Amino acid sequence: MKKKHIFLAAILGIHVIVTAGCGNTNNSGESLSNTETSEGEIFDYKVSDYVTLGEYKNLSILYPVPVVSDDDVEMSIEEFLDENTEYNEISDRPAQDGDYINIDFTGTIDGEEFEGGTAQDYEFTLGQEEFIEEFEANVIGKNTGETFTFKMVFPDEYDEDLSGKTAEFTATLNSINEVVVPEYNDEFVKKATDYDTTAEYEEALREELMVSAQEESASVAGDDVLEKAVENATFNGYPQSLYDACYNETVEQYQSYADMFGVEYEEFMTDFMEEGDVESETLSWVNEILVSQAIAEQEGFEVTDEDYQEEAEALAVEYEYESVDDFISDYGELSVRVMIVRDKAIAFLYENAQIKEVSEDEYYGEDEEEELSDDDTEVIIEEDTE
Repeated sequence: MKKKHIFLAAILGIHVIVTAGCGNTNNSGESLSNTETSEGEIFDYKVSDYVTLGEYKNLSILYPVPVVSDDDVEMSIEEFLDENTEYNEISDRPAQDGDYINIDFTGTIDGEEFEGGTAQDYEFTLGQEEFIEEFEANVIGKNTGETFTFKMVFPDEYDEDLSGKTAEFTATLNSINEVVVPEYNDEFVKKATDYDTTAEYEEALREELMVSAQEESASVAGDDVLEKAVENATFNGYPQSLYDACYNETVEQYQSYADMFGVEYEEFMTDFMEEGDVESETLSWVNEILVSQAIAEQEGFEVTDEDYQEEAEALAVEYEYESVDDFISDYGELSVRVMIVRDKAIAFLYENAQIKEVSEDEYYGEDEEEELSDDDTEVIIEEDTE
């Protein structure tokens, strides 16, 4: 299983300083820290005190050769249509199959509410099997603002705790929206894009997908070569200030996931993560930073003002900031410079690696890590379609 790192997201949140990584040392050989900001205290250490590099040149890595399939193109077209789909609120007719609705509901069994059976302002499209068919059948035909009560029996194969049980629901239909999906044809493409025909659009789309796939392949291969350099290195502990900063950022990262799924941090960690994940992720990031800095020091990399300016401008655009100054204000100049050092270290390792091209199936395998989605947090009345 190949793990896709989220180092960039983590390091963006840690306002740190590049010390030995920039090749800046004083006469005693110790790294210079930026005394103009307290953030520099995080990296006020000598890298060689904590890491000894092992073999980091001529490392063998695999490169997953990217392929853009017809299914990939079709999926992108569907996403494009979704982006251009209109949701027109209506009030002159009851809800019908295909409508996008907003609903409140409370479910009880034997007079007691049950887990997952209650929601406020829940939105979904009728007819997409997101809910049990019997539940949706009781919504169809109702009007905006209408409150109604109905009973339904959970299917026998539904859930170990709920199968065969009768639940009573009280629901209020808050809004009804008619879903208008554009017809995919030359006329639509010409109106919504810079292309005149679907053929032209699909050709450009395939090229765009290939560029993205190539970047992803290079990224995972680059992560792998840095990971091997880390595995070959010898560590003598770590700077506590660096570990603490990375640990705090890791917790914040998982907290943001918990917030996204609408659950408490402790519940998220119990349900979705394994014990020790925070510590292992933190140590992984710390070791990557140390090795990247050590390689940069060994090879004499420097982060020039031009490097910094180009990277900051690119990141500001990527994260949709109005200006570079706003981006720097949030993330800090030092964290950007740290990212540049890591990128330079990976580029050096990659250029000096022995690369073997393999198929994506060979690289990722059948048990490629699954990503969490909003589907993992849907209410209990969602029908199990597996």
